[in-house]
This record gives sequence, C-alpha cells and structure tokens, in this order.
Amino acid sequence: MKRYVLIFHSTRTLSPEEVKQRGVDIAAWVKQVTDMGVTLDPRSLEETLANFSEDGNQIVSREGSSDPTFRNLVFFDSPSREQAVTIARTHPGLRYGATVEVREWTSPRRTASK
Repeated sequence: MKRYVLIFHSTRTLSPEEVKQRGVDIAAWVKQVTDMGVTLDPRSLEETLANFSEDGNQIVSREGSSDPTFRNLVFFDSPSREQAVTIARTHPGLRYGATVEVREWTSPRRTASK
C-alpha cells in the first residue's frame, strides 16, 4: 500500500443550495470509495494564524495566507496509483469549482531515519 493525499483548492464561492448538494454528493462519494476498501482521513484547514518567511537574515511575518483557496486534505492508502487517480478524478468537488490534486506522500520521519 502506498499513501496518498488529495489536496483541494476552491475556485469560487458556492450558493447555499450548492453547499447543501455538495454535502450529499460527497457522502455518496465517500460510500463509493469505502466500498472499494479505502479508508479516508479528511482534514479541514481553518484560517491562517501566521505566515512566516525569511528575508535575508530576518524572519518576517505577512498578513493572511499565501494561498487562501487551500482548504482541505484527504489522506488515504491505496494499493495502486491508478486507483488513487480514480478516487481523485471522481471527487464531486470538481463539479463545485474545486481543483483536486492527488499526490503520493511519505513521512519525513521515514526519510530522516534512512
């Protein structure tokens, strides 16, 4: 099994009706994915608390998020890259103005222990 993450960026504001229907559509998608034997581990991000970078030898703070559209992550394990891509391709958020990116990921702890 390999580990994957779906990364969601919103591209527009949804109407109240769209928000309601999106919830219904996502629930159906979750059932479809779990019926494949895949367990989803979603995370929603709140507003950015702080945004830091280095400028010369100083750490500087900037207002707001560097990407205010970045809102959600869904982690999951999949036996194949093809299945991971299918899971991303079928996410209903695509019909509601979201972009969905799928990436394989590894733990930095695993990399550091090598």
